[in-house]
Amino acid sequence: MAITRPPKRFLSIDDDRTLQMIVKQILTKSFGAETLEVFQASTGEEGLQVMREIKPDIILCDIHMPGMDGFEVCRNVRELKLRSAVILMSAYDAEQDNAIKASETGADAYLSKPLKKGELLFVVNFVMRLAHLNDSVFEKNKQLESSLGQLKQFHQKLASLNEELRNDKRRLGVSLKEMTDLNQQLESKNQQISSMVEELADRFDSTEGLLATIIELHQTEHRGHSERVAEMSIYIAEKIGLTDYQVRNVKSAARLHELGIVALPTQEKRKEALSEGDEKKSPSSTSHPLVGEMLLKEFPGFELIAEIIRHLHENVDGSGSPDGMYGDRIPVGSRIVCATSYYDHLKMMSPDKSGADILAKMDEKTGIIFDESIIANLKEFVASRGDVKEAPSMECSVFALAEGMELASDIFSESGINLLRKGTVLDQETLGKILRFHNVDPITGIIKVKQPS
Repeated sequence: MAITRPPKRFLSIDDDRTLQMIVKQILTKSFGAETLEVFQASTGEEGLQVMREIKPDIILCDIHMPGMDGFEVCRNVRELKLRSAVILMSAYDAEQDNAIKASETGADAYLSKPLKKGELLFVVNFVMRLAHLNDSVFEKNKQLESSLGQLKQFHQKLASLNEELRNDKRRLGVSLKEMTDLNQQLESKNQQISSMVEELADRFDSTEGLLATIIELHQTEHRGHSERVAEMSIYIAEKIGLTDYQVRNVKSAARLHELGIVALPTQEKRKEALSEGDEKKSPSSTSHPLVGEMLLKEFPGFELIAEIIRHLHENVDGSGSPDGMYGDRIPVGSRIVCATSYYDHLKMMSPDKSGADILAKMDEKTGIIFDESIIANLKEFVASRGDVKEAPSMECSVFALAEGMELASDIFSESGINLLRKGTVLDQETLGKILRFHNVDPITGIIKVKQPS
């Protein structure tokens, strides 16, 4: 059964009634009342009163208004601890940079007047997508907590049952029939436990996949990086004889190793974290692994994964961070993901270089940054895959796509959503969906399709 979500609440605060009418018309026409419910207020004081009543998801507020201005409204929203996204707007002011002040006040976005329909819809779309992702993560966590509670209750009931069985044994003695019955009960309970463990594992995988998707949305310039790192890391982990449990943790750490980048608070820190493959900097120059560890270590089941991510920038000669570990004292998962991530970053920076050339460059840092045995197995992986040559392709616009074409590259929307994967063969239904989506969230970049043979 499909999950129905209540409409998001949008509050517009502005003393310009004409602009209020235009904003309401644009949003109602673009989203519909079942998706977005629009409320209005003409002053900051009136807006605060409406906020307390409806608790809006999104607030659009003019900065320059009689009485309480937009900055004061934003500060009040944060003091009230509402989970509202605040978008401030104002006309151009040569004396003051309102965009910077809006960010310092705690606003999530800033728009210039006169408002442009495309900019307004883009910001609202982006905020709503983040809200839906946050809601999904919240629901998944609630489900996991509920399952863990059920499992604890079951263990308590099982302990109570075992105590009762021991008392029965002391009073009546244990006959063969009783032992058979008890074994059957325990087998049934073990099956129930196994079923619950499998369900928890599925939910764990779903949560991990959701986090990987969030990372992908925030790192459009590194699309596919985490999955490629995971593939290489699994190969190396299996080659060096890690257990299935260890391989699973290495895979998860590889998929989530850049989670900390999503939480970086400023664009400057983001640029610093994205410099892993920069020739002028070593992998230990960024701090996002500590942020990733902080985000993951409090969640049950992610503790060992968080530990692997924490030590991604340790060097085998002890010169890394954050703890200056060296050699085998660095977790083996950290050594694996460090090497594979560094290789993939260099490959993205220099797509024309062969894998052998990139590995030769990494050899210069083997024994200093990288583990020799890990690099040896990475070379085996690269050699087994070879340098893949792309099939002949041609470029075309979204309106030139036709039924029967096979995509030679992924298709992404302007907001970073991966709409279709490479290798998809287009049919009439898919083409219709692409064009409809393009009207709401335009497709960006060059679309490549394979040339007919």
